[in-house]
Amino acid sequence: MKILHILDHSIPLHSGYTFRTRAILEQQKTLGWKTYHVTSAKHSVAEQAIEDIDGLHFYRSPALHSVLGRLPIVNQWMIIKSLTARLDEIIPE
Repeated sequence: MKILHILDHSIPLHSGYTFRTRAILEQQKTLGWKTYHVTSAKHSVAEQAIEDIDGLHFYRSPALHSVLGRLPIVNQWMIIKSLTARLDEIIPE
């Protein structure tokens, strides 16, 4: 089974969300399921486009660096567009 996880943010950030997500990913890996993990631009600590953390492979969407990206509704639209572009890059046709 293949599973795509689209995440707001992930480890190495510390939050209940990231710790629960890591537990889910590790359990799915134990079951032999192939998981893919993509984080949105909200994961602003990404240093590379692809990171391996605790044995998990994460595809990072680039952080937003736009003045318009500070506007509430525009910010959400830009995050979705960025995530869509990143998914197009990593998912084969």
